[in-house]
Amino acid sequence: MRTACVVMLVVALGSIAARTATAASASPLRVTIDCESSGRTKACPAFLLGFVDAHKVLLASPRSAAEVIVYASTSEVALIDRVHLRFVGKLVGAPPVVELDVDLDSRTTDDAQRAQLEPAFLRGIALFVATRHPGSVTVALSAPAATDIARPTTTPWGASLVLGGFANYTKQFQSYNGFSELSVSRLERTSRLDVSVFGNGGLNRQPPLAVDDGMGNTVEVSLDTNQWSLGTTAKAVWLANHCWSVGSSTRAWRDDPKGQFRYGWNAKAGVEWDKYQADDPRGNRLALLYVVGYQAERYNLRNDIGERFAHYPIHALIASGAVRKDKIGIGVSLSISGEVLHPERRHSISAAPFIEWKLGNHVDLELQFFITERQLPGPDPAEIDPTDYAQSSRLSFAEPFAMNGSASLSIHWDRTNGARNDRLSDL
Repeated sequence: MRTACVVMLVVALGSIAARTATAASASPLRVTIDCESSGRTKACPAFLLGFVDAHKVLLASPRSAAEVIVYASTSEVALIDRVHLRFVGKLVGAPPVVELDVDLDSRTTDDAQRAQLEPAFLRGIALFVATRHPGSVTVALSAPAATDIARPTTTPWGASLVLGGFANYTKQFQSYNGFSELSVSRLERTSRLDVSVFGNGGLNRQPPLAVDDGMGNTVEVSLDTNQWSLGTTAKAVWLANHCWSVGSSTRAWRDDPKGQFRYGWNAKAGVEWDKYQADDPRGNRLALLYVVGYQAERYNLRNDIGERFAHYPIHALIASGAVRKDKIGIGVSLSISGEVLHPERRHSISAAPFIEWKLGNHVDLELQFFITERQLPGPDPAEIDPTDYAQSSRLSFAEPFAMNGSASLSIHWDRTNGARNDRLSDL
């Protein structure tokens, strides 16, 4: 009796083992995607998980149940994201570790990046799939690509030239306006230094206005205007950790004699909290920045509180966010700023949405729109020359509500050390 029970138990266990083996051989391969570091693309986890979902022989699983873990890490080299894939498995008959590298063009579309990444992923996972489902894997050999991406020498230095403007022409009315900015920067993962000079100018030509001088004579008042401004900025930023960063900046500027400022200067320091890592690979950004500083201004006209020169402490709270899809980025910045001691004199609330297009490897287009509600000391009416149209046309700086837009074309040569850092960009 005892012998019969033992025989029955052995047969039952053998049957269970056979069914388990059959189920295991028929089941998909369980795969976990583990992103050790990210780059500027959606390679990990979005693209890699998409490849897993696209094949019935694969099943996305938690680490506890995984038979293969794919570790993905990215290093940034100029415009290339070099993705290192490490396949670690525990299947009998398959290699314990497979490692592959693939280069992704960070400035092309999602579909093009997927096409670059998928062959490397399939080449690595196929060695594990073939162990369980040999009939699901085929192998083909082809000639190597004519050119391979070489590893370039790198530098943390970068430069950019931004050019923009608009024009209008008719026989009697013409207006032209242009602006430019030249920047030099040094960027590493934990620090950033930017120095730039900028300028803008414009002219407007239209027929003069005939007016009565009050003595029965008709005189012509010129409606032609010219305007320009120049400035320079410098900024330094340090990352304390994943979420917090600090920085400082200084700016100086000068307007033409008809503008608001004869000259101006400020210095600021700020601390910022960020939800995402410095330059999230998917282009996402959500930041909150607090700034304190000091500003000095010399005006071309005395203002309505009797000042030709003013200096005062300032502060601001700025929230900004952005998302990106392929070559298009959309974002907005919201800010509240003002004078610390007398906010009723000088304050502003503004919103600035924007859209960016990457037109090529070295060319970007940006459209911005600004909406501002503000309070500023206006010009003293006694200082305004009623016959000076050019001066009168420049007095909108104290209007309580303003809207304006801009378009700019950026031509840039990017640093090649692979560092990314977008902290305190609103400082």
